[in-house]
Amino acid sequence: MKNRYSLKIKLIISFWVVLVIALAIPSYYFMNTVEEEVKKETIKSVSDRMSILVWSLSNNESENLSLLDEVIKEIGETGQDRISIINLEGVVLADSMVPFDQVGRIESHRAREEFVNALSHGDGYSVRHSSTVDRHLIYYARKVDLEPVGEVVLRMATPYATMDSFFERVSTGLWQMVLLSLVFSGLLVFLLVRKLTTKFQPMISLAQAIGRGDYQKRITSSPGREFDPLVEAINEMARSIESNIEVVSLQKMELQTILNGLNDSLAALDNTGRIMSFNQAFKDTFSHYNHYFGKRPIEMFHNSQLQECCNQVLSSHEVRTQSLEIEFKGRHYDVNIVSPEDRKMIGAILVFHDITNIKRLENIRKDFVANASHELRTPLTSIKGYTETLLENRDILEKKGNEFLGVIIKNTNNMIRLLDDILQLSKIESEPEKIVVKSIAIKPVVEKSWTNCRHYIQDKSVSFITDLDDECARVMGEPEYLGHVFQNLIENSIKFVPDDGQIRVVCRTSKDKVHIGVMDNGPGIPRDEQQRVFERFYRVKKFKGKVKGTGLGLAICRNIIRNMGGEIWVESPVSGRKDGCVIWFSLPKAI
Repeated sequence: MKNRYSLKIKLIISFWVVLVIALAIPSYYFMNTVEEEVKKETIKSVSDRMSILVWSLSNNESENLSLLDEVIKEIGETGQDRISIINLEGVVLADSMVPFDQVGRIESHRAREEFVNALSHGDGYSVRHSSTVDRHLIYYARKVDLEPVGEVVLRMATPYATMDSFFERVSTGLWQMVLLSLVFSGLLVFLLVRKLTTKFQPMISLAQAIGRGDYQKRITSSPGREFDPLVEAINEMARSIESNIEVVSLQKMELQTILNGLNDSLAALDNTGRIMSFNQAFKDTFSHYNHYFGKRPIEMFHNSQLQECCNQVLSSHEVRTQSLEIEFKGRHYDVNIVSPEDRKMIGAILVFHDITNIKRLENIRKDFVANASHELRTPLTSIKGYTETLLENRDILEKKGNEFLGVIIKNTNNMIRLLDDILQLSKIESEPEKIVVKSIAIKPVVEKSWTNCRHYIQDKSVSFITDLDDECARVMGEPEYLGHVFQNLIENSIKFVPDDGQIRVVCRTSKDKVHIGVMDNGPGIPRDEQQRVFERFYRVKKFKGKVKGTGLGLAICRNIIRNMGGEIWVESPVSGRKDGCVIWFSLPKAI
């Protein structure tokens, strides 16, 4: 946490506070003591002057109050004192500073502090600010018996200015001394702290170096003998941190290498069920998010069952494991959720094993068994039926024997063709290295393939067009295997085109590849099945049972093209039309 104030400022303020307290308390005591002493002396002086005034007035034989008023005015002119004669009711009878005929306008002094004390104790005084003369005055009152007014209270008001000016001078001097002390102490503390922080700079530099990841720096000098243990402790701490960081970095690198080397996707959840770390396989597999940290599994995979299993593992206090299968974006995953023994940092670990290929192979196996059984069972049943008929009925053997034997041979050929396709596909997959590519011309291969397929046309009127540019006349391939590809594709087109069908072989170039397509004007392939038509025994659903075939032709084509360094795909419908189909495949350009 960053501090708002530096050490220099804190020490200067601390010294100032101590200095102010050290000067303020004695000054306050001194001022109060002096003030009390001066006040006592002033009161005693006023009391003495009051005694002289009483003696003077007692010896003066005034016949009436007006003459007495003239006497106190004469006495008042000789000094700064204001003299007032007040009866016991608080009414002012005469005042040295007020004309005799206006004395009656003076307010009653009955509640004045000095008047009340004089009535009770014979003498009384008070110090207060006078709004009339705008200064502090000492009011001293004494109860006396004067002729010709009888028993009255004689009050004298004398200025307090002398004491005020004294206190003002003393206060000014004290404040000047305090300010001067503050300036010098602040400068002194600043210099001392600056010198001290300069000596601490190696320690600060070491701490900053550790923060930057430089653990090899050490302190070579000490600010003082008292700091030697601290310097040694810091150096030892730096050595220990360097050693521990090296161990942790090595372990982290080893662990990261192991995790990134795994093909399975792995993610760790914190105790709140949010993703806190993952390996490279997880990042590559689930790249639909830019940020993974802090997300729950349900936010990424939209699978409530997965989130429920994670919650069960996180809420359990024991080591627990949950497993389930999920489907996400067309792929299948076997997910294992494991809780570690120490849950201080990691709440659960998710391991995603991609079983899409296993699922696909299971489906292929099921399709293979079902399709192979179906394709073999039908001709075998036919062969068995015709054979039994011929054996049991010799008349039929003589009359229709040749016809029945022709059907038996046809079904036998269908079985042989199916087995040949299976063997050919197996051979291509098991011995891809036997396909040796070389520079070949495409057109002769296409024409030979068309010649081999013409007998499949039967009663259809199919036109065949070869539209090959000079730029894509030659490719890197193997003539015999490439002929199998064209023959399979042309044969498929013949099966699906209408009676006035058209089959066209087209091409286009792209960088170092030649794209070749077999186009027809048939009904096309639905978009949701275009990726599956290259699987073994897969047949388009709406044509299944209507058009004969083994479902292996496109699978054979895909394996041959891939072994020759190309790819194969479907475009349906044909661009600019509502029907038709193009089976495209790419091959490297001829060198």
